[in-house]
Amino acid sequence: MNRIYRKLIAIIFALVLSVAVVVMSSYAWFVLSGNPAVTGIQVAIGGGNTILVAADVQQEVDGVVYHYPGRFSESMNIRQQPGYEYLNDVAGLVPVSTADGVNWILPAYYDGTDPEVREGTVFSGQLKDVSEFYLDGDMAHANLPKGQTKMVEEGSYLYLDFWVVSHSADFTLRISAGEDAGGSFLVDLPRAVTTEDKIGFDLEETEVKGASAIRVGFLANDVGLTDDTMRYYQNSVYFNERYSKLRGMYQEPSSGTAALENNRFTIYEPNCDLNCEGNLGGYTVTNPLSPVNGVIQEVSVADRLAAQTTSTWLPAESGAGSALAQRFRAAVTNMDTENQELENLSGQFYDEYLQWQAAPYIDNGVFFKHTYDLYKFGDRVSEDQLAQLDKQGATEDVYIIRLEKNVPQRIRMFIWLEGQDVDCVNAVSISNMLLNLELAGGSE
Repeated sequence: MNRIYRKLIAIIFALVLSVAVVVMSSYAWFVLSGNPAVTGIQVAIGGGNTILVAADVQQEVDGVVYHYPGRFSESMNIRQQPGYEYLNDVAGLVPVSTADGVNWILPAYYDGTDPEVREGTVFSGQLKDVSEFYLDGDMAHANLPKGQTKMVEEGSYLYLDFWVVSHSADFTLRISAGEDAGGSFLVDLPRAVTTEDKIGFDLEETEVKGASAIRVGFLANDVGLTDDTMRYYQNSVYFNERYSKLRGMYQEPSSGTAALENNRFTIYEPNCDLNCEGNLGGYTVTNPLSPVNGVIQEVSVADRLAAQTTSTWLPAESGAGSALAQRFRAAVTNMDTENQELENLSGQFYDEYLQWQAAPYIDNGVFFKHTYDLYKFGDRVSEDQLAQLDKQGATEDVYIIRLEKNVPQRIRMFIWLEGQDVDCVNAVSISNMLLNLELAGGSE
């Protein structure tokens, strides 16, 4: 039975990635060359009438880090909040793999020190068997700064924490396609180019779709925080007497603290039917890597995956190209284009003119109603088979967390390139992406 989920919260992430990629293997994983960089992450969180959002505040006392919510409001721009400054200096996303948001698997490659390379049976740079991959169990490769080149090349992913609260009722949160202008999507941003006559400018879509291998994960649990946390929260300028308890406890990166065993992990796979050449049709099941009885191997995530069809740019109402390109052509007439580099022209358009609000120009993809439907055809689902499956605004059998009325909930969100994805292979020169997220929920 279809359920209509009432919108609770819209989270908008403008994720701009600038990466250089070389193909090292015919296997799914690829390696980034040079010093990849996330040139800008714009994060705005907005809530409706039923939910409020807040930044994560960290207070360190005697070497212990305590987390509690900042001031709740209907909307929030992460970049304007203290504590998230690191997002301005994080390095690029380099392929990793995870099935649970706790165990992060990094690839292992042959090099000149391996006897197989010296004997000529394998090439330097060729992937080793997955059983020889590395485990990052303490988030050492999360939010790496640009200067840590060697660690970045081994694997790099992002995370951030935020809080949500419901004042009206208990709700179940899901990732949602949304309604009207909004919703969840991940798109490669077209870049500014000069027109053929060399006197004008236009937008051009990238040939290789890096967005086809991006994943977003939500780690959540309902573990109540300690009395000490509540004491520091109550003594802070952010305290609201409405809240008598807080939930959500997670591992501190590189601290040696163990991850909790009762986490829920939800994986959002946008553009599931898009391949890296930009072609639509069909779906290939991805089995991420995870340690099982001490051995790294592929595992199924059918019970935690929310897969969405590809979101596309709306066509222009008049003329050629997309509505976004039409907006750009109009905006560029008011820009100072003299001696401007094309990259700066793109940035000025998306930042100053669009303010990273691309939703009005997007035709959102929809979610498969039941994730297990994607798995009944084997590893490869044809375009015709996908068309037969039920779709709706949110995946019904996968949810992020159940919210209790008036109990602030901390959620940890990850963004990564999934190395096990078959599209995480072909050469991508520069890839700029925009990620828009909307969480929706309902009482059940």
